[in-house]
Amino acid sequence: MKKLMLAALLAACATAGHAADRIVAVVNDQVITSNQLDERVNLNLRQLGMGNPNPMQRGAVTKRTLSGLVDEELQRQYATKANIKLSKEEIAASKASALKAVGGEAAWASLTQGYEQSASDKLAAEALWQKIIARDLQPRVQVATSEADRLIAELAKSRHVLDREISVIQLAAGNDADGDKAQLDKLTKLKADMTGGETFADIARAYSEDRSAANGGNLGWFGSGELNPQLEEALDKMQPGQVSDPIRTPIGWYLVKLENVRTTKPIETDPQTQVDVYLLAAPTPADKGEAKDLEKAFDKTVKGLEETDEVQAYFKKAEFGKFSASRALGWLVQADLEKDLAKAIAGSKTGRWSDSVTVNGNVARIYVADTRQAMPEKLSAYRERVMNSIFSNRVELESRRFMQSLRQRAFLDVRL
Repeated sequence: MKKLMLAALLAACATAGHAADRIVAVVNDQVITSNQLDERVNLNLRQLGMGNPNPMQRGAVTKRTLSGLVDEELQRQYATKANIKLSKEEIAASKASALKAVGGEAAWASLTQGYEQSASDKLAAEALWQKIIARDLQPRVQVATSEADRLIAELAKSRHVLDREISVIQLAAGNDADGDKAQLDKLTKLKADMTGGETFADIARAYSEDRSAANGGNLGWFGSGELNPQLEEALDKMQPGQVSDPIRTPIGWYLVKLENVRTTKPIETDPQTQVDVYLLAAPTPADKGEAKDLEKAFDKTVKGLEETDEVQAYFKKAEFGKFSASRALGWLVQADLEKDLAKAIAGSKTGRWSDSVTVNGNVARIYVADTRQAMPEKLSAYRERVMNSIFSNRVELESRRFMQSLRQRAFLDVRL
């Protein structure tokens, strides 16, 4: 009852102060007005590249925008209670990131002209939400390397790996069975609209709740194992240009379009032998006399470099004198070494200097400080991508659950 009385009081105050600025939503003890909504809708339409939307498109963007404003207010109120604040540096970083994304100050000014305050509010809200996620939601999410390794082990059995370029239209899951069916019906209708002349990209801009909406739903390229299993399963049965039926995932409902595919070689999963190499080298002498003198210099120098720590200190000091081509090569994959170096290392013992050999036209002696078995670089990078993808999906799911909880606990009166 108190909440209803509060809503009535807020409405009365707003009506008295702003006859033309009606309330479109009440969020606990705060209101969202039609002027706020209209400015943000116009800003969003411009950012989506929808200069002349039809009534249905404008209506869809308006509904999604109001939902976003309600979420922003809920997040702001949560941050206030949790004492989460944005510093000046964080606000500046958010603005700098936005400028970079659109191509600089001039492009930003053109994109936000007439709606500068709304654009500033939107940037601040996005930055605050990311800070809430980083502080309170991400710590709840864990991803084990074994999860990514299981996916990669399956890929290792394949003769090829597919990279896919995809676009999506995404809607949040319904709050109950009826809400879920409504989202399914909506996506089914949106797919049917594509046969009537509307493109996937146009529909994504107007209706998709994913961040990719501004790009017509395009998410870019993904390797096998980087997407939700439900999306992967659907894509496995599709050809480029096809659009899926509605797909239910833990995050929500999707239409996915397979834009393109490319085949890559399987990722090498066997451990690689790596060697930590130091190269003591000088230009090839002009005659036998100089060659003899160089050998003496080699013998004298390496005699004082018998231990690995002595070698490391010598190369760190980098006062090579006549050994001007010397350098610490660091960890190298043995199978990828150039022919001269591979041959020299093959005849070397760990912790011992090699005899003089020719490497890249120089006379050199090789010191292998250590060897190790390591994960292939491409496999390591791919595993990191897969783990990041799993983590991002789980954070997204946690974020949606968090917002659903905020909505359920709040007093909301949406009047649109």
